[in-house]
Amino acid sequence: HGSQNDSAMVGTKLLIIQGIATSIDALSAGFAMAEYTLVRALCAGLIIAAVTLVICLAGIAIGRRFGMKYEKGACVLGGVILIGIGLKILISSMI
Repeated sequence: HGSQNDSAMVGTKLLIIQGIATSIDALSAGFAMAEYTLVRALCAGLIIAAVTLVICLAGIAIGRRFGMKYEKGACVLGGVILIGIGLKILISSMI
């Protein structure tokens, strides 16, 4: 039972890290859209949501196929990529 609990904790920690990375990305997108009108911001938000949904569904499909083999590395890589993208957008919007 100990290994199952450890596995669940690692999964939870990685999900929290990926959630934070996604939130940083969303925050930077919000900064970039600060000057948009309400309608334009809503349209941009819907487009972002739709693209995010499609990419997440693709990730689920790919994860089911290759996830067991590359599980830990893929989660870390995904988090690092999201943090990098979020920071790049945040920094470029502030300059």
